[in-house]
Amino acid sequence: MDCSDLIIDSIGLQDVVLQSFKTDKSTLTCELWVQQKKDTCVCESCGFSLKNVKDYRIRKLKAPPLGAYKEVIVHYRRLRAVCDMCSGQLRMSPMKGVHPQFSNMTLAMAEVAGLLMEELTCEATSRYFRTNSKTMWDLDQWRMRHMKKFYKLPDDLNVSHMSADEVHFRTIVNTQRNSPFSERWTTQYITSLVCSKLSKVIATAGGRDAMALANCLKTLSKKTRDQIIYFALDMNAGYFRAVSKLCPNAEIAVDRFHLVQNLNETFNTLRKDEFRLAKKRNDSFQAGMLEGGRRFILMERNPNLSIEEQNLLGKLKMLNTNINAGMLIVDYFHKVLDEKTLPNFRKSLAQWYYLVRESGIKVFKQFAQKIRKYRLNIQAYIKSNLTTAISEGINNKIKVLKRMGYGYSNQESFELKILQRCGLLNSSHIDTTGWHWHIPHPQ
Repeated sequence: MDCSDLIIDSIGLQDVVLQSFKTDKSTLTCELWVQQKKDTCVCESCGFSLKNVKDYRIRKLKAPPLGAYKEVIVHYRRLRAVCDMCSGQLRMSPMKGVHPQFSNMTLAMAEVAGLLMEELTCEATSRYFRTNSKTMWDLDQWRMRHMKKFYKLPDDLNVSHMSADEVHFRTIVNTQRNSPFSERWTTQYITSLVCSKLSKVIATAGGRDAMALANCLKTLSKKTRDQIIYFALDMNAGYFRAVSKLCPNAEIAVDRFHLVQNLNETFNTLRKDEFRLAKKRNDSFQAGMLEGGRRFILMERNPNLSIEEQNLLGKLKMLNTNINAGMLIVDYFHKVLDEKTLPNFRKSLAQWYYLVRESGIKVFKQFAQKIRKYRLNIQAYIKSNLTTAISEGINNKIKVLKRMGYGYSNQESFELKILQRCGLLNSSHIDTTGWHWHIPHPQ
């Protein structure tokens, strides 16, 4: 293979001859003139060989960079000839290596740009290739949709530990308000199904109810769903119903973060009640210690306090028995969740129930009722140590992705981008090596 053939292969074209080229180092631009080979040209209508050449039609194509030359322009001379099988009509030969949907670029150019857009924004890619950003957006959408046709989960995927969570998609004006008291805005969400062992999103669906998670789970075969052992969820009742119905062998583990979040909200309600009572009594010390800005000091497990702050906190505990009891309940609940075995967990939980009953604090009694409701799910967390931490981390990545795109208005595009950036819809899991020279189609 000589250098001409190497250049032709590099830009993704086939059955052409390199005639000449011109470079401009000041603008890092390279122009190539290529021509179709006569002996390989066939009629695009009947496939019969074209022999009686009439002329050539020139088309400009965008090709991928060649070394230091960022912008490569190909002047493609396309053969036009008389076809004997088509009653002597003028026919043109198909251009091999030109993208079928984006006829102004080669297949190699489209694939190289597509690989970059798996990591960068369309705008950044368009600046690098010196092309239109809308064209790059359209190319990215086409490529993701075409890759979705080849999308399948790996055969060796370990689905024993799964999780699911929702992420905000967009907030739109509610145009179907039945009364002045109806909600003005409608919030839309995307539910993502995450394989905790792989730390990847494997399915998405619109909404955050039972139907949304069911649609995600239905992308898995029944055999695969039966392999799920533990499933981490927040306290979304719809998600619980979907998993219980479609994953009969899975134990649902309630996420620790959401349990602690509910616990902190319960303690904060107690703090507000005591703060209002202190204001009524004109107790400036307790009111100052219980104001909103100090709530994190009261709820933190191991606060880094000075000696003076420790003395003030000790004085507050002596003066306010409810706050003292609330802090003890919060601290002991963390110890309950830190247990590693089920017998120790059950023993510690029974002692925590006793503390709540003895305190007589109404809000904590209500919280204890919720814990009783989810006791089996908390036990599943103790056994598996599985949380939605991976899902929450992926949600942060999705939020960054959404900000990079200045928001999304098309749900399908957003879901495809989630699967591309946070899932398996990319070249790391779908082999696109041959896409530089031809576009495959699913069998």
